[in-house]
Order: sequence, then C-alpha cells, then structure tokens
Amino acid sequence: MADTRDLWWAAGQMALTVAEGDDWRNRRWTESVRRSATLLEPVWPKTYSSGTFTFALPTIALLLYAKPLVDDPKGVPVEDILTALTPRLADRSVPSLEDTVRDSLIKHRHDLDDDSRLSSLVQQLTTYRPPLAYTSTGLELTSADHWPGGTLMGAAAEWVHHVFTHHYLHRSSA
Repeated sequence: MADTRDLWWAAGQMALTVAEGDDWRNRRWTESVRRSATLLEPVWPKTYSSGTFTFALPTIALLLYAKPLVDDPKGVPVEDILTALTPRLADRSVPSLEDTVRDSLIKHRHDLDDDSRLSSLVQQLTTYRPPLAYTSTGLELTSADHWPGGTLMGAAAEWVHHVFTHHYLHRSSA
C-alpha cells in the first residue's frame, strides 16, 4: 500500500501548474498526470523502491499532455499509448518518443529552454546518459544496476510497454 501512496504522492507533486495564467494547459496537464497514475497503479512494483519504472509516471503524462489537442487524456486507449511510447518498434523512419514529445510541447507554446518545472522535467527525461557498469571508484556494479545507456524516457517507455502489454492487453484477450 505504501508503494501506491508513493505513486500518488509523486502524481500530486507533478500536477502543479505548467503554464502561468493558462488554465486550459494546466487542467490538461493535471488530467494527463491523473490518467498516467491511474494506468500505472495496478502495475506499480510493490517490491522495489527505485528503477526505470519511477520515470514511467512523467513519461506517460508528458505523452498524454503532448498528444493532439483534440484528444482528451482521459479517453486515450492503452493501445494508442503503447503505440506512441514505442514508435520506432514498428517503423524506424518515425521520430523517437523524445523528439515527438519535445516537438509537441513546442507546438503547445512551451519554451523548453527556460527554467520552468516542465522544461526541467523534459530535460531530465530526454538527456542521453552513457552506459554505466562501474562506480566512480572503479567497482563493478551488479548486473541489475548496469545502465545500458539512453534516456530515462526511453527506459521508462520500454518498462511501460512490457507491463502494459502484459497487464492490459494479454489479460483482456485471455
């Protein structure tokens, strides 16, 4: 139960204003965060306190927020979320998830170079991090702690794709 409370606490922390004086964008962001947390609640790990899953909440929220304006975050089907999270699995010529989110946020008139909370979140999730197998002192990390390289958004998208496919799609067809 404490893990689920942590998920919703994080959602509450994220659901603050993203645009000064723009109620519509703030409301859309809040709905996106709420939908993300609602989808993640049944699959949220109960035995781990950290890992790539912790970046799933903001990744899905940013994806839902950045979707075309006619799409209500509350009504986006899981299948569409999975398709949007891993666009390159089906077609290598399409832009990456990170590029798609950045471009959509710019279309929503967000300045991603300012020091706003949204810009900081996007920067944190989309910055490339090199592979990591050793600590700063040269000790080898356990295999579970190795980082293969990439972005936190990409790692979260892979995790979400796996658990959502198992929980939402395979379960409904069984």
